[in-house]
Amino acid sequence: MHPCVYAQFFDFQGQKEDLRVGDQLVINHFNSDPDVYENHLVITDVEGAGPVVNVLLYDQSGELLDQHYYFLPLFGKVNYNPADRIGNKVFTGWIQILSDGGRVAAQYWQWYKDPAKSGWNSAIPAADGEGSTALLVQHFVADPGLKAKLVLVNQSSDTSALVAVTFYLDRGKQLTRDKHLIPASGSVVLDPYAENEGLIRTGVAFCEVLEGGKITGEYWQASPTGGYQISLPLEIVPERDRDW
Repeated sequence: MHPCVYAQFFDFQGQKEDLRVGDQLVINHFNSDPDVYENHLVITDVEGAGPVVNVLLYDQSGELLDQHYYFLPLFGKVNYNPADRIGNKVFTGWIQILSDGGRVAAQYWQWYKDPAKSGWNSAIPAADGEGSTALLVQHFVADPGLKAKLVLVNQSSDTSALVAVTFYLDRGKQLTRDKHLIPASGSVVLDPYAENEGLIRTGVAFCEVLEGGKITGEYWQASPTGGYQISLPLEIVPERDRDW
């Protein structure tokens, strides 16, 4: 098959050139605890446009805790420290990044003050903030010996989102399927081990919006004995025309 025909045949609707650069980005999971973490958000101008960037910080219930505007220097960056902005409040939430006048990139950095947990230090790139109606967790581990979490954020500010999360084994057999209601501008954190009724398993998970807006998400996994932590944005499952 000719490459052009092949590309058209498998054309995904709404797929983007680069989901890590844009005018609407998101960090889905932010931990604020000044006794445990040092963390900050880096935002960079990638086009030399010097855009105005609006950073919004929400807790899991969808309450807006902080809003701050930045004028980015041409091809420069700014550092946003959420803990300093909100008086070192202890909470879990997420961060929305909106750029007016040019595309930006962003990263969230989190590291532990306890040197014994230095292996858990992590950095994650911001993901597409427009969201999707379906997301994929390519690999999860359900194990009581791990600290794993699936984070889902509702990008709609005016309506809740009803989301179905389905876990499958590596070979495709369905484990569990449960529905979760995410408040407007809110988030949920799911433990794969608890969601799969205490079964030790590995597999994949699909997150599908049944009612409401679009969602974004991340998967985090840490091992107290292995001394590591990973964090990954979830993959967008694009809509496509099916010919079968």
